[in-house]
Amino acid sequence: MPASIRLALFDMDDVVYTYTRADRIAYLASVTGLEPAFINDRIWSEGLEAAADGGAFPTSELYIESWRNRLGYPLAVTDWVEARRRAMRLISGTLALIERLIATGTAVGVLTNNGPLVHAYRETLAPDLARLVGDRFLVSSSFSTMKPDPQVFHRALEQLGFYPEESFFTDDMPENVDGARAAGMSAAVFTTPSALENVLVAHGLLETPISVEISRT
Repeated sequence: MPASIRLALFDMDDVVYTYTRADRIAYLASVTGLEPAFINDRIWSEGLEAAADGGAFPTSELYIESWRNRLGYPLAVTDWVEARRRAMRLISGTLALIERLIATGTAVGVLTNNGPLVHAYRETLAPDLARLVGDRFLVSSSFSTMKPDPQVFHRALEQLGFYPEESFFTDDMPENVDGARAAGMSAAVFTTPSALENVLVAHGLLETPISVEISRT
């Protein structure tokens, strides 16, 4: 374990906010009149979102245009944002841990597999998180690759100004945690806020757990 960890880097979806794609698709269907299965196939099953996360559409304009082309519908950015927002619910326990880390002087950031519109509208989509991490809110598309590629971690850390050995990462997907470890970071799979609290204590980032019951609402 590193002698001193100065940065705690968090995934966003299903770590700081729950994310339910079905809720997102339901809103998009209500706006566009398209079938939910069609939306899912055109955007997710056929790989558009994965390509976007990896940097295929470097600007918000190119990204939303790719959605319009795939759906055959002139989707407004405001509707895209609202659909994304409705799919997210704050995990208050994780946010409390982030607040505690910041209070100790630890730098906190976010690295999420997402495209440019999530970054552009982060204060609308994830206001509590954006308020706390500021400029350390990073999306994979900015680095032309995505988790679990170790390169995305190296590039993110270079931008943030930290070395891998002084950085910690948590994600709900084990393969992404493996990628962070391959990049030289300390890392742990996220399951619950209370379990993460124990990990942060073990890494010397927090004092003894306060054992507060935490909900995902």
